[in-house]
Amino acid sequence: MVNDLWAALEAAVDWLERLGYRYAVIGGIANQQWGIPRLTQDIDVKVLVPDMDYPTARAALRAAFPEQGRPDAPPNPLIVDTRIGKVVVDFLLAIPGYEELIVTRAVQRDLAGLAVWICSAEDLVIQKAVAGRAKDWQDVEGILIEQRGKLDLSYVEDWLTQFAQILEQPEIVAQYQAIQAHICAAADS
Repeated sequence: MVNDLWAALEAAVDWLERLGYRYAVIGGIANQQWGIPRLTQDIDVKVLVPDMDYPTARAALRAAFPEQGRPDAPPNPLIVDTRIGKVVVDFLLAIPGYEELIVTRAVQRDLAGLAVWICSAEDLVIQKAVAGRAKDWQDVEGILIEQRGKLDLSYVEDWLTQFAQILEQPEIVAQYQAIQAHICAAADS
């Protein structure tokens, strides 16, 4: 599966860069760069769409990668789910605002000889905290441990507070703060 994953990533990145799309790999692959690595079986890529021309971007992605990755999933105009080889690749079309920041703040990393734009560790924490699944919170903790002392925590806290208010989910901030407190207590002991 690892070879299939990297081949799909290489195909996706090559296509995006040839067509001039700015992007940031997020999800499990980004977690491998910033946190405690865990197995991932798909690829998530946030794509900045010039002039918000989503129909053109969707059509171009479907033409390049015609096999649908999640045929039973309900349609979402901001997700182009594809299958490249054996791997599901979700191209997530960025909307103005915070999602643009994910792409513009991305950093280029070398992944086994492939130069790839990866979302920042801070943005990965934010995305995973907002997603809020158990595995996402485990990833948040791993990132906070592995990147301790290197993160812009005020950026993370500001965005988490905004999302918690908009989503009416104060538990996002509470869970994040509890993880931070646990990490600090462990480091002090």
